[in-house]
Amino acid sequence: MNSHSKIELIIEDVVSRVRDGQLRAGDRLRSVREEAAARGVAKNTVVEAYLRLVAQGVVATKPGSGYFVSKIPAKRTRDAAHPSPGAAERAALLNEQLERRLPIRPGDGRLPPDWLDLAELRRPIALPRMATAESYNSPWGFLPLREQLSTILAERGIQCQTDQIMMTYGGNHALDLVIRCYVHAGDPVLVEEPGYYPLFWKLAVAGARIIGVRRNHDGPDLQDLAAKAKSSGARLFFTQSLAQNPTGGSITPGNAYGVLKIAEQANLLVVESDPFADILPATAPRLASLDQLQRVIYVGSFSKTLPGSFRVGYIAASPAIAAELNEMKVITIIATSAQNERLVSALIEDARYLKYLRRLRERIAQATEESVQGLANAGFEVARPLGSGFYLWIELPAWTREMDLVRNAAEQGIFIAASDAFMVSDGGPPGMRVNIAHGANPEFLAWLEGTRTRRK
Repeated sequence: MNSHSKIELIIEDVVSRVRDGQLRAGDRLRSVREEAAARGVAKNTVVEAYLRLVAQGVVATKPGSGYFVSKIPAKRTRDAAHPSPGAAERAALLNEQLERRLPIRPGDGRLPPDWLDLAELRRPIALPRMATAESYNSPWGFLPLREQLSTILAERGIQCQTDQIMMTYGGNHALDLVIRCYVHAGDPVLVEEPGYYPLFWKLAVAGARIIGVRRNHDGPDLQDLAAKAKSSGARLFFTQSLAQNPTGGSITPGNAYGVLKIAEQANLLVVESDPFADILPATAPRLASLDQLQRVIYVGSFSKTLPGSFRVGYIAASPAIAAELNEMKVITIIATSAQNERLVSALIEDARYLKYLRRLRERIAQATEESVQGLANAGFEVARPLGSGFYLWIELPAWTREMDLVRNAAEQGIFIAASDAFMVSDGGPPGMRVNIAHGANPEFLAWLEGTRTRRK
């Protein structure tokens, strides 16, 4: 029996016992070690099964105490073959992005490594003011880089001081800090759907009740956001305004105003991710610029535009929220890397990063045009992204079985990112995220064109 089947058996057993009344709300599940020993499986198998149960609301986790049956009724769970909408798909998607086994990669979340390895970054750099071997970085991060970021954010219309900016290990670490600070087991949290699937996993581990808000090309569906904010009582909404992952869409000024109006009425704290800001127009509408960090937490990153190993991101927020997040950072990791932050600062200071971004934007713009045209020739209409994002979104025929499509593509050496992986609820129209660097690949387009006539 493979590990996937073992995971499903654990999930099926827990769900069955909840439905039969053998397990009641508040009952503690066996520990990971106990469950692994009882079933003769690896502890990682049990962890994966428990996390999927958390994602579908059957189980909640209490840090340091274990896993407990949630108060959410068992009837909300799905069939055991599909324990959580997109759960298996998200795991497979993440694994393939890390392992890189398939040669044709329109499902990738990042640009090809050679696109991010230009000559400007390979020339030696004299790092400024290197710390001694005995000293830690400031918990806030390298001050000269935060000063540079204060100027950069001002160009985007976001006014903030250095004590409102905190460095992180990339955007994912920033989201993790926000969740650790403001999300507790059972809390309702609003996310975009389709949306950023690593965020869904983080929220599931925290035991949050994840509620999807429809994401349109021009931003969140305002009617859906207002209704779910009111009915759920949520206090957090996670959004990516510009070049959204996975749709590639960007918010309009009118939609941004609507989001903030709803946030004020519902007392929502809005977490706005902007990982592609450095290749997007500075004047593009951002919630943080309209709100000036009153109820918006702004998350930025260099990890999409620089090689992923840089792992440098940041949070900008109101002074009070920034201080709370910085305290959580100190508790969890003490400080981020002084060397990485000095390196990024040096690239900005000598204009090397600026020159690099100009070339990268040109390459992305050309690839976007070629991908849009190639997809159109294959019979798919594509909503064009604003500026220079990484992604396009295409809708698939209504009869499409996405898991079958993923398997069929893999058999042809093609890695795709179907919409199930980006959803937290069931029943949405089938679709696919396409990385602009691979959207014009002839083998991918030939395979994709065949999907329009391929039946169940």
